[in-house]
Amino acid sequence: MSIDLTKLPDPPMPSYTFTLFSRDLFEKSKFNDYDSLLESKLARCQARADHLASILANGNVIGANGTLTRPHGARENKGTCVYDLTYEDKSRTKGWIAEDVITFVLDQNRATILFGCGKDQMNGKKHFSPEYSGIAGIGRRVLSGGYSLPSQFEADIMAMCLPGIYSGKGSTISFHTTPFKITTSAKLLPNSAYPHYYFVNLYKVFINDKEIPLNKSIWNSRKFITGGCIVDTGTTITRFPRDFYTAFRDTFIQQVQGIPLIHNPRGHLDTCYKVDPGVVPNFPVVKMYFGQQNPNNLLLLTHQRVMFHLRGIFCLAFGSWDQDSAVLGSNQLQRIGLTFNTAANTLSFDLDACD
Repeated sequence: MSIDLTKLPDPPMPSYTFTLFSRDLFEKSKFNDYDSLLESKLARCQARADHLASILANGNVIGANGTLTRPHGARENKGTCVYDLTYEDKSRTKGWIAEDVITFVLDQNRATILFGCGKDQMNGKKHFSPEYSGIAGIGRRVLSGGYSLPSQFEADIMAMCLPGIYSGKGSTISFHTTPFKITTSAKLLPNSAYPHYYFVNLYKVFINDKEIPLNKSIWNSRKFITGGCIVDTGTTITRFPRDFYTAFRDTFIQQVQGIPLIHNPRGHLDTCYKVDPGVVPNFPVVKMYFGQQNPNNLLLLTHQRVMFHLRGIFCLAFGSWDQDSAVLGSNQLQRIGLTFNTAANTLSFDLDACD
């Protein structure tokens, strides 16, 4: 009897799973209260948005002022690959590419990875806090030349659940498998200009049942609705192009009933409300449809995914920027099981999958 080897199924890939915690859990001891922690988080979000805008404006996935070169210095080993990267906030990291074996404690699998070994991360002070040993890249898998974990693990599937903003519990991030239900889904759109980013097909946005109008004054909205929405877990608040956001914000204000609007909002949060102590406010919900207006393509955002509670006031957790693209941020994605499947080009959302 002969066996057609071409018809045999591929062996299952080993699962790689990390424990995932909110950065806030490690940094809260530096602050007097959660309000100060949240303000720091929002400041980081603005720096991240500036850096992302720089990449989009320059068409450079390494980033503004970033280089990846082979050195010619006498003290460097032949063939060593070094990097030198300056971020938008002028902080800088440089070093060389190294290799090591890591062990995944949760499933006892091992893998060899390449990583950047920083030897100079200074900007008047150390760039990395002593609580951290580095940064792991989770950009979209590319078939060659990629340093992100999905690329190095050759993983078409990456699954994670971002812990809630006040959570003290851990969650997981895994590769090759997902523990989450595949319910609501968006389509992942490959983008050759930015191959490491996750673009989704955002189709329509509603406040309660009121659709945000796409009139002629919002000339660039159709562009981002059909393929310019980036899912970025490094950005806290979701951002829309400025004209679209203005319509979004104005519609939200119209839908809020009986809660006084504050005329001097905080920082980059431009829509805030004062709520009496002990009162549980009822703010509008935000509905995002992907691809088509169908329950299977609906991401329903409520409560903390819509509003920040900061120093006794509630602020809309969305913002604007001067880019044609939209960014779906981590505050809207908190406690949602996310399954990125780049083989099927889908991103699935499992609501309330972790704390």
